[in-house]
Amino acid sequence: MHDELLTELYGKYYHRAYLYALSLCREKSWAEDIASEAFEKAILTLEDGGQGFLYWLLRVCRNLFLDEVRRRKRRPAEEWQETMGAVPEDALAAVLKKEENQRLYRAVEALPVQYRELLTLFYFGGVSLKEAAEFMGLSYGAAKTALCRARVRLKKELEADGYDI
Repeated sequence: MHDELLTELYGKYYHRAYLYALSLCREKSWAEDIASEAFEKAILTLEDGGQGFLYWLLRVCRNLFLDEVRRRKRRPAEEWQETMGAVPEDALAAVLKKEENQRLYRAVEALPVQYRELLTLFYFGGVSLKEAAEFMGLSYGAAKTALCRARVRLKKELEADGYDI
């Protein structure tokens, strides 16, 4: 594979993969690890010159996250919690610089995981609703309903935070 294609794919999709991983795990360093490892695995298996790469990359991110969650369940909680440091409040501020983005991020974080994942895929990941539904194992109608409910809940969260919508 050409270095130019790798550079293009990395520049185009790494940030989306990172945001998606962050929406799943809510931890900056873990999200960076997931995105990096997913990018490496996705590139190694890429055969068609970049077609469908984002979908494949996000699928690998999700699988890596779920694998780690399963692995942690097998280990005593105290053991893995000791290895995980608390994320400082300003860690996310470095990623989300504007106050409006921070409010939006906090509101999205307050949503249930399915809504958070769907919103992240659809709005920040650039994935169509049909692809997001397939990705999450939902029917198109269920994904459409969940997206509508997620928007309503997000609006309520933002209004509670003083955001005028």
